[in-house]
Amino acid sequence: MNFDFKKNKFASNLMIRLIIFFSFLFFIELYSLRAIKTVFNNRMKVSYIILNLIIYILLFIQIFFFEYDELGSFFSYNSTLIFILIISKFIIIPFLFVEDIYRLFYFLLNKIFKKKKINLSRRKFVSKTALALGAIPIPIMLHGVIRGRYNFKVIKHILTFKDLPNEFNGYKLTHVSDFHCGSLENRKKIEYGINLINQQKSDIILFTGDFVNNTFKEIEPWKDHFTKLKAKDGKFSVLGNHDYGDYYDWDSNDEKEKNFNQLKEIQKKMGFNLLLDESVYIMKNNQKIALIGVENWGDGFKKKGDIDKAIKKIKKDDFKILMSHDPSHWEKIIVNHNNHFDLTLSGHTHGMQFGIEIPGFIKWSPVKYRYKYWAGVYNAKNQFINVNRGFGVLGYPGRVGIWPEISVIELKKG
Repeated sequence: MNFDFKKNKFASNLMIRLIIFFSFLFFIELYSLRAIKTVFNNRMKVSYIILNLIIYILLFIQIFFFEYDELGSFFSYNSTLIFILIISKFIIIPFLFVEDIYRLFYFLLNKIFKKKKINLSRRKFVSKTALALGAIPIPIMLHGVIRGRYNFKVIKHILTFKDLPNEFNGYKLTHVSDFHCGSLENRKKIEYGINLINQQKSDIILFTGDFVNNTFKEIEPWKDHFTKLKAKDGKFSVLGNHDYGDYYDWDSNDEKEKNFNQLKEIQKKMGFNLLLDESVYIMKNNQKIALIGVENWGDGFKKKGDIDKAIKKIKKDDFKILMSHDPSHWEKIIVNHNNHFDLTLSGHTHGMQFGIEIPGFIKWSPVKYRYKYWAGVYNAKNQFINVNRGFGVLGYPGRVGIWPEISVIELKKG
């Protein structure tokens, strides 16, 4: 227990936000309780109130008295339960609100024209309908936690490039991203995902950041799994915004720096070649392609990546594959750079772990309103980017409609 308002320079702002947040929760709970009161008996109403009180008290305790990593999965699951309940109540409230407008309208008419009294009590039909529709997200979100988060999908792409060296025609790479080891749980399912990556038998494995949520210790229980990842030309990685430990309350900058160095070291021990604003050549007979890795650069996030530094040792006319965690880097900097980057690989968005995808018909997630390039392959100015939907989860410990992804990209000369 180490929450200290004096230590936290954002304490006052945090308090204001939390007061607003809990006031908002109180309002929607009070309003949705009216539907419960209309439909159910007193025992059910009391049970509902007690259950909600327990959930919110636990939320209050975990916010004020514990660090995220001290509670582990409990933090995620309790927060998820609250999130699911809030979504359900957002569905319930519009029905009640519309009926309240209707009741107010008739009340005013009755007062103005002095008609005989009419029954203005809430109708059971409306409350039952609201509760029934509000219950729909609950099994969907729970399914996302139990099964969706492990519903690994291999998504294959064939991309054609005019300047691809002949020796690399048919070269295959596996792109994975956002392991978020601090959120991993089911060892059997994760082992299945690792095996699925190896089964692609790609020439190279490329990981585009966010190995952890906060600290290098999250990797320890899983390092044997990630060590098993194998490819002929090796496995390479870059850092994501979560890998720097910026979202954790460290006791000192030295402790934060030590964690960062240990994170880099453990990646090397697992066989990853971590690229920090640097490049390497992948050779095949006498021909080569340039593989470039930059530190995190994100619109609204840490902007540490230096693309000009990363490409200092390569030639302008080299075929280039760039690894950059955040797709906003491609949008804001890379696609308009005076160098041509044939293929960029990113992650970060997770596809928000929620959406609807039916190939050829619909591709939607709320994250599209934040990121122009949020999942899959895009092309601009004859340069490609693949935004991987992520292997792990963060926050909501599940996935609905946007499944964990293993991208397999085959390079073709054409």
